[in-house]
Amino acid sequence: MLIVTLLGLTSLIIGLAIGWPILVALSIIFVIVQVIMTIAKYAVKYNDDRLIERSKDTN
Repeated sequence: MLIVTLLGLTSLIIGLAIGWPILVALSIIFVIVQVIMTIAKYAVKYNDDRLIERSKDTN
C-alpha cells in the first residue's frame, strides 16, 4: 500500500512538472484515498488487538 501511495505522489509531481491539471487532480484524489485506507487499516488492526486482549482478560 505504501508503494502505491508513493507512485501516486510521483504521478502528482510529474503532473505538476509537465503541467497536466487532470493528472494532478486525479493524483491528489488517489493519494488522499490511499492515506485514508492506510489509516483505516491500522485502526482496524488496533481495534482487533484490543478485542483480543479483552477476550484474554475475560477467560
